[in-house]
Amino acid sequence: SSGINAEYGGRKKTLYSSLFASTVCFLLANISWTWTDTWNLERLMSLVVTIWISLAFALLFLYVGELAPTYLRGFTLSICSFIARIAAFCGPYLADTSGTVKLTGAAVMAALGGALVFLLPETRCMPIPAEAADVSERRQQQSLRISRARYANEKDHTGEL
Repeated sequence: SSGINAEYGGRKKTLYSSLFASTVCFLLANISWTWTDTWNLERLMSLVVTIWISLAFALLFLYVGELAPTYLRGFTLSICSFIARIAAFCGPYLADTSGTVKLTGAAVMAALGGALVFLLPETRCMPIPAEAADVSERRQQQSLRISRARYANEKDHTGEL
């Protein structure tokens, strides 16, 4: 189902949706609600957030691989892996903090990551860039209509057709 969503909805939309769903689950886990001796809302939301974070983690490597040109692809993927290792190293230290602090901190990081995804271009139905010029061309194709209108307006003023 995640592959279908990433293919038809786009990787960007799927990535920020999964990160914002993770944010919601982390924040809901702060609510103290217990219905049995074993199950409470924090445990349930922790299980649900695992699905969303796993989707975002897997999709991030796919998305970054599509954003970078061929000669930088290995480097960018290794940087992603390096940052993931640092976060995995810090995880046990965060487990020693109180539940509210660690869940709220995770929610803030997921929301920040989801907000930063908005700065990235969409890669759905786009060719994978082989060179840096391909990345620049992709950015130009996905620029805002305002910048396109300004460019067309400047061309008209210089007399070029």
